[in-house]
Amino acid sequence: MKATDSPSEISPATLHTHLLSYDSRIPDKIQELEELRLSTIPEALVQRKIDGEPFLEKTEVTSLVEWKLKHGTYRPNLAKLVAANSVKDVRETTKNAFEVYEADKEDYGKSITALNKLKGIGPATSSLLLSCYDPVKIPFFSDELYRYLLWEEAKSKGWDRKINYTIKEYKTLFERVASLRERLEKESGKEVSAIDIEKAAYVLGAPASIAQKAKKSDARVPENRSGTNIARIEDCRRKGMNGSRTYDRIGFELDKDRLEEKRKDSKKKAEIIGVSGDDGKICEEAWDDRVARDLGIADHEVRLEEYVERQKKGFKAKEKEFDLSNKAQKGCWI
Repeated sequence: MKATDSPSEISPATLHTHLLSYDSRIPDKIQELEELRLSTIPEALVQRKIDGEPFLEKTEVTSLVEWKLKHGTYRPNLAKLVAANSVKDVRETTKNAFEVYEADKEDYGKSITALNKLKGIGPATSSLLLSCYDPVKIPFFSDELYRYLLWEEAKSKGWDRKINYTIKEYKTLFERVASLRERLEKESGKEVSAIDIEKAAYVLGAPASIAQKAKKSDARVPENRSGTNIARIEDCRRKGMNGSRTYDRIGFELDKDRLEEKRKDSKKKAEIIGVSGDDGKICEEAWDDRVARDLGIADHEVRLEEYVERQKKGFKAKEKEFDLSNKAQKGCWI
């Protein structure tokens, strides 16, 4: 990253330049979701706040999660978890979280925690929901924003930095966004929002141009246009690292390196959990659920490190708990 783009040196003019190029990074296929996230839903919340009762509808939350998945890292199970929330739970939980935020905006962590009560909603997604309520002060915990603000010129410290999606890490991100906003506002004499910083980080950190990737994938007809993304992922794995390209349902090329890394992690998880067999039939979702319950965390927070921690604490699977014959009908996959 250029020194003039770094958080310590970026100028209001450079920030503005990156903001002007943001739209070109977003493919046409998700422009509607982009409009919902940046305008429609925040404006609806402003009106509900005027009416005295701000909250989010379930359809709005699912749309925001869809935006998050298509805008960043694809996680096929997240949408299912979020969809399992009832309309009533979504309304009541978001209403309560916004009330908690209004009562003490300095202690935004309480609102993030309140939103975490919804299925499939962790600190990162909670920050997205809260940022729609206050887009000026509340930053979305995006990969690009976190890596940008904590950038270091070293291996695994730049755009490939590993992220722990915890409240603690979010508070670090929040404080750095607030500090950068304050400096840029003093230099420019104009308001700089958290979303402005998020967009600039996305422009700097998003791999190449997503829009260009989408156009490139549209230029050729992907094999196997039908079928679920899960089936496509399995197809990509079967082809191997030197196989032909595989595309997801919206036309983006699947990242073979990332899938291979996930396959290796899944193999390690299987060894720790005490399961063996055909990778295509093993139900990793069930393992994650067991690890989450044993450690008292949300299942979307479970990574390989949590499996190791669970093992160190002496937890063991119950007999036949992960019998493949019991899981085969549930669409389980690695």
